[in-house]
Amino acid sequence: MLGLLDDVRVLELTHSLSGAFCAKLLADQGADTIKIEAPGRGDAARYEPPFLGDGEPANHSSLFLAFNTNKRGVTLDVSTPSGRELFLHLVAERDVVIESFTPGYLDELGLGADALHQINPGLIITSITPFGQTGPYRHYRGADLIAQAMGGFLYTTGQSDRPPMGTALEQTEVVAARNGVIATMAALLQQRDTGRGQQIDVSVMEAVVSTPPNFIHQYSFTGVIAGRGFFSDRAVMDGMHIPTRDSEVTLTTAGTGGNPMETWADFLEEPRLRHEKFSSAQGRAENWAELLQIMRAKLAEWKAHEFMQQAMDQRLVVGVVQSPEEVAHCSHLAARGSLVTYEHPEVGALNYPGAGFLMGGENPVVAHRAAPRLGEHNQEVYGGELGLSAAELGVLRAAGVI
Repeated sequence: MLGLLDDVRVLELTHSLSGAFCAKLLADQGADTIKIEAPGRGDAARYEPPFLGDGEPANHSSLFLAFNTNKRGVTLDVSTPSGRELFLHLVAERDVVIESFTPGYLDELGLGADALHQINPGLIITSITPFGQTGPYRHYRGADLIAQAMGGFLYTTGQSDRPPMGTALEQTEVVAARNGVIATMAALLQQRDTGRGQQIDVSVMEAVVSTPPNFIHQYSFTGVIAGRGFFSDRAVMDGMHIPTRDSEVTLTTAGTGGNPMETWADFLEEPRLRHEKFSSAQGRAENWAELLQIMRAKLAEWKAHEFMQQAMDQRLVVGVVQSPEEVAHCSHLAARGSLVTYEHPEVGALNYPGAGFLMGGENPVVAHRAAPRLGEHNQEVYGGELGLSAAELGVLRAAGVI
């Protein structure tokens, strides 16, 4: 199956996980994507542990390997005159540039949106920064937890008697990357129709705000401010994680016939769940301690996956809190072909999540290239595509340009 974007050419000039993941998502769908890194050291993500296998750590960071599949990699210092010239040559033949520099920095180098559009009027420039290209915070540095804090997410997460609890694994960077991909795909449609390019302004903070957060809707519509624990402190049947014999499961009150607690009572053979005090969300919250005691005792009789399967067969919505190992070996994901395997020349076979959707019954991720080693494709790109000789490349290398 050909990649969905096999006619799209992307240039990545980023130093953030959101920028790298945005480019990866396009590359995974077949876009010819070149990642530009600083000569010598490269992307900072190359030095984040854990490292896989032996050899040069810069090529074995699990974080870098995860965020940079299906890209070609070159080194280039765009702050030098020769580096800027090479960059403009590359831009002339590209559809998309993804960048993550502080607003105004590329303008200072003569590589801002206006300059790039003079070279390539149809170019789409996707800029991903902590706070966006405009506004009083535009020049501030940021990070994943900063975005969670500033976007209001931390105010509502965790228990009421404990500090805020942020989500792990750079999730706001991932959401910002997906926002960038959605906007880039829309711009590509317009580009194909009109030939015009544009600059897309993605803010990581706004990625938090724009991820349908119920607390913002609640405040906007009703004026109520939801604090920590507002939805979870006493939510025994509405999202609490309860242990079974071998793992935890997450419950909801989703049932059948408009009487979910009666359905639960029948399934668990527990008549106490039929009591009127448990029939509404308010009643369950007021009597949460008693309800939790009942549910803990009943679930202790089950193994997690057996409980989930039998409960789901009764149209009761249950999820096993799976470990990463269980997810990686999940029979359901395997049946759908949801994971893809890449062969890395130094660390071997690596399994990755796929696109998160199927096209024509197939996973559309094009798994043909593991994350590039630093400067791996310098010769291929600068020599093969731009026509530079070996002697010219040697001079640029010696000068620290590539």
